[in-house]
Amino acid sequence: MRYAVAHGRRRRGPGGSSARVGEQAVVALRAGGHEVTEVVAGSLAQARSVCATLLADGIDVLVAVGGDGVVSMAADLCAGTSTAVAILPAGTGNDNARSLGIERGAGALEVLLADDRRTVDTLHLPELDRHVLSSVTSALDARISDRANRWPRILGATTYTLSALVEIALLRRQPPLNYVLTVDGTPLALETLVVVPVNMPYLGGGLHICPEADPADGLLDLVVIRPVPPRQAVHLLRAVRAGRLADHSAVTVTGAREVRIEGPADIVAQGDGEPLAPLPLTVQVAPSILQVVAPALT
Repeated sequence: MRYAVAHGRRRRGPGGSSARVGEQAVVALRAGGHEVTEVVAGSLAQARSVCATLLADGIDVLVAVGGDGVVSMAADLCAGTSTAVAILPAGTGNDNARSLGIERGAGALEVLLADDRRTVDTLHLPELDRHVLSSVTSALDARISDRANRWPRILGATTYTLSALVEIALLRRQPPLNYVLTVDGTPLALETLVVVPVNMPYLGGGLHICPEADPADGLLDLVVIRPVPPRQAVHLLRAVRAGRLADHSAVTVTGAREVRIEGPADIVAQGDGEPLAPLPLTVQVAPSILQVVAPALT
């Protein structure tokens, strides 16, 4: 088979591991008799450009080595094609890999070489013609993701939690977050803290936002958290890490095929932790549109 393995450049410190993991994958795949193109990129934009050309040339598998941004890029390119996405987690969050049961380290390489396939849904944003694999954060959660992206990578997966604590502390100084959510054609006006359509159980570096989310059920799960006092918001953060968020009275989880999100113009929605565009935006489920190399469900 024909593979492309996309990873970052070698460097010291956080982020350098993707190069080492990618190089190991290239060696292992070639030893297995496969044709492999190694894509070494200094940015997501550069990786996207090269990988798009390789997809047009008919590669069978695009191996995304790194964090959720690289995986999201690969999913966007491969959705609706015959090219499968494989994941070798080597980033800060690795939530897509975690949701699909792909562990960091040697286990991920074993999954790649076994080449078991699953067909999954994506979240499609028609205004951008963009596919997102895991989540679209769209309220306070988007501000948290934005802050986390601007903090040093050396903090690792804790950046999301630390950013959340900062944003929670700032809530009293900021105007209410007023939204209109149109869910499968039915509009609802509300004040809220968190608005996030999800396709996978995890976001934010291991936060178990929606344990029941199934990436192959043909639905997105819309998680909404109504306003609570800052102290309760900290308790909610602990609950989401433990996978008990839905037990709280301020939380609703709704299965849907489409949600139109209208809210404050300064909010930039984040897809799989990467900036997308300011609101308003529409998020639709795109059923059974992507092949992923992942262990079978048990």
